[in-house]
Amino acid sequence: MKLLIFFFLFGLLAGCGSNDNLEKTGEIRLDFNLDTVMINGGEQLVFPYLVASRSFFIEDNRFLFNFNDFDHTVEKIDLEKLELAAKYPFEKEDPNGTGEYVDYLVSLDSGKLLIQTSNQAGFFNWEGNKLGEFNPLLKGTSVTHIDRKAFQPVRSVGEQVYGLIVDNAANTSELGYYNLGRDEFSYIPLAKEFRHGDFNLEHREGNSRRRYAAGFIMQAYGENKLVVGSTVSSSLFIFDPETRKSTKKEFNLSLTANEKKGVYRLATEDEAAFQRAYVALYEEVSFGPLIWDVENERYFRFFYEYSYPDEHPPGGFPKPDSTAVYLMVLDKELNLLHETAVPQLDHVPHFSFAKDDKIWIFVNMEDELGFLRLQIDL
Repeated sequence: MKLLIFFFLFGLLAGCGSNDNLEKTGEIRLDFNLDTVMINGGEQLVFPYLVASRSFFIEDNRFLFNFNDFDHTVEKIDLEKLELAAKYPFEKEDPNGTGEYVDYLVSLDSGKLLIQTSNQAGFFNWEGNKLGEFNPLLKGTSVTHIDRKAFQPVRSVGEQVYGLIVDNAANTSELGYYNLGRDEFSYIPLAKEFRHGDFNLEHREGNSRRRYAAGFIMQAYGENKLVVGSTVSSSLFIFDPETRKSTKKEFNLSLTANEKKGVYRLATEDEAAFQRAYVALYEEVSFGPLIWDVENERYFRFFYEYSYPDEHPPGGFPKPDSTAVYLMVLDKELNLLHETAVPQLDHVPHFSFAKDDKIWIFVNMEDELGFLRLQIDL
């Protein structure tokens, strides 16, 4: 089965390699049409939320698999028929327990499943039997949520599961992988490629912390490669796990800057200062994951800029009052074909995929699983 995955994450693969500089293409105005569809669960409840770290696709995006917190099952959703096709139950407790709250669901090359919580990870078959396990908390680190260093899985390639090694104490992350055969973790320290040290905000108030660290993207590319990027830059890296080499793709956009330009390093107890820095950071351009259109062999990528009101209520993160959404269209070699504004969208489409010449965007419709479908006339 060919696996197609996309994720928003807090870690990154980058690297050194050749640059592919593109000339500005200029904006083109594309025609968009919108409609909405809902998933029919019949007599069963379909989980109304999609989280990228707990969902994946197989068979050219016909079937979406998603973890259901309500009944602790993996749901199989038929996107052709727009209905729930099957449920695969899992236990919470040993000997076949996944743990109480599932954070990650990854399809392995072996056809098995990796299911992980905040402090345990197991390999399962589709009948719910645990076939093995490992500890996602790295040795020598604290087990507390604030200070621990943990592995967050994304994608498997052969005997290795690639993901992010997130250091909560330092509010940083790096690319890493877990080798199933040797039961060990390895680092690929590449975060400097995207200046992630320049995007690290923290607000402390007593024992509580609010943080921002730059997000990362890691996705399948071709049969056995990965494409990786960052929320702070349009640049992408194609990484070959076999050779451990990467090739850089750079873009020269017309509609926005190619990356965030400012430096946002702040650790403060001043809430107003934290909010000002957070707003300034997000008023600069941010970038989403790639969306693979298997039918037309092209990629889409949303990018966006937020606008904020002058005043921000205390507590939490500032909320934007408007969002400018843009879209790139790239060929299968990641060369930029088009860029356009998408005024039909007033929010960032965090979970999206391409199917039937449309971009499907997850929406919760009164606690029902639905999709806003954006048809593009290219």
